[in-house]
Amino acid sequence: MKPKATLILGGGSALGLAHIGALEALERHFEISGIIGTSMGAIIGALYSCGLSPQDILRIATRISNARVFSPLNLDRKIQGIFDGKMLFRLYREWTNDYDISNGQIPFIAVAYDLLSRSTMLFREGKYAVALRASSSLPLVFSPFAYGKHLFVDGGIEHPLPLAFAGMLSSDLVIAVNVLPYVQTQAHLVSVTEAKATKSKRVGQIEVVIQSTFHNQAYLALRDISTYAPDIIIDAAMPEGRPFAFHKAVEFYRFGVMQTQKTLDSYNEPNFIRRMRHHYRKLVMRKTTLPDG
Repeated sequence: MKPKATLILGGGSALGLAHIGALEALERHFEISGIIGTSMGAIIGALYSCGLSPQDILRIATRISNARVFSPLNLDRKIQGIFDGKMLFRLYREWTNDYDISNGQIPFIAVAYDLLSRSTMLFREGKYAVALRASSSLPLVFSPFAYGKHLFVDGGIEHPLPLAFAGMLSSDLVIAVNVLPYVQTQAHLVSVTEAKATKSKRVGQIEVVIQSTFHNQAYLALRDISTYAPDIIIDAAMPEGRPFAFHKAVEFYRFGVMQTQKTLDSYNEPNFIRRMRHHYRKLVMRKTTLPDG
């Protein structure tokens, strides 16, 4: 009999397509008894909760067209974001057959952030599509999602890797899959001489926002890994991955499979969990160290 596990799937835009590969590898070894997800982690987790297999989800991912989602026809006329998110909402309803979360095959929770109450909100009932539209409203890129008395944006604002809520579903093993970029753990002093000798790289407006947001979220994820100490943490952030490279779904998927299997191969080694937790505590401690010099 396979051990039961609750999965925590983090956000990361296209980087989160690695979750599909992680699911493929994990279900060979564990009975997945619940999923809590933020943003892309919520999307992949919801589809799996609905009963779709990792291969079903991969087929959907390979059919995603940037031209369709990011079409000029979908621009936000209220200027709360670049795109209004209506196309996403239609896709979520289609992919989930407009099912209710309570009717899913696996318990599921999606994490979103409410701008009006300034608090994280959890969806564990209602339509999957509503929960996904709320959880994946990446600021600037998509307009906030107005629902009832709430105005939702991406759940990664406060919980990019929602380990804080793992106990809401079960007391099984907790496996977290983090797809956010590597966090530098050392501050550096600016070199005035070097600044005069080189030109700064030009970075587009969207990339400025996304890189800044993802770096902040990556540190929050690191902090929560250290604080909540999951039983297994899988680092599935593809180093060369780009946040909007949805056309590379297969590459992200393969990376997710590889990283997950590599981690699971070490799982039965002596002191695996203790060593893993010690590693992440050290990373968080290093983040606060002073620069050399």
